[in-house]
Amino acid sequence: MFFNKQTFCDLSKRVAIVTGAKQGMGRTHALALAKAGAKVVVSDINEQECQKVVEEIKKLGKRAIAVKCDVSNKQEVDALIQKTIQAFGKVDILVNNAGICPFKPFLEMSEEEFEKVIDVNLKGYFLCAQAATREMAKQKKGAIVNIASIAMGQVGSGFAGLTHYCASKG
Repeated sequence: MFFNKQTFCDLSKRVAIVTGAKQGMGRTHALALAKAGAKVVVSDINEQECQKVVEEIKKLGKRAIAVKCDVSNKQEVDALIQKTIQAFGKVDILVNNAGICPFKPFLEMSEEEFEKVIDVNLKGYFLCAQAATREMAKQKKGAIVNIASIAMGQVGSGFAGLTHYCASKG
């Protein structure tokens, strides 16, 4: 048989990092990867909240660690990769999920507010992908999933006040 459901989604030999994993889609991705057998690094800016997701994963009988990381900070991203390697020996999968979406009308938005969203939602994806790719290249394999948003390209279509978010998620 060409397709075997049991082995198709078997990630038991894989190590996955999920950014923005303390809640929502990130939490869901972390739990799904763990259920498929991956060792999971649950990462977010709030390590205590990440630890709650780690406990959920451990209740499934799977392995996980929590790592605090501001994805817009290169030193913290590099530390995330190093802590992953220290704990599990490699990086196979990166789910670039971290993002912020503060509401602010366009004409009231400061340059600093705009830059913060771009730093997390765009620069953060770049920094995480670059750091993970360095490790994946050593293994000659790996997978990166970048989470986008339906909001991309939707400025003026019901997404008023989210100009910065829409620009960063395309």
